Amino acid sequence: MGVWPGLDERPVISHTARDWLAKLHLVAAGAGITTVSASLEAAAPPGVHFVTVHGGSQETRRVLLAHLPTPLSEPAELLVNALQTTAAGL
Repeated sequence: MGVWPGLDERPVISHTARDWLAKLHLVAAGAGITTVSASLEAAAPPGVHFVTVHGGSQETRRVLLAHLPTPLSEPAELLVNALQTTAAGL
């Protein structure tokens, strides 16, 4: 998770995509979660839900975590908690 260097754990990567719209479509298909810039929220396909990650220094970009509007799996919930905890400590 190069986008969040403070995260000790490393996720299992099953799918990768180089462009942001492809990442959002993987989320919409239920194939995972991703972090995206807030500016991409308007381009998200139907069914993608965004969670704002607060915190960080002024130099840090805001990050949204996109996922389907269903309850998060335990690993995804752990990631959300790790992102929020790390952001709060910055």
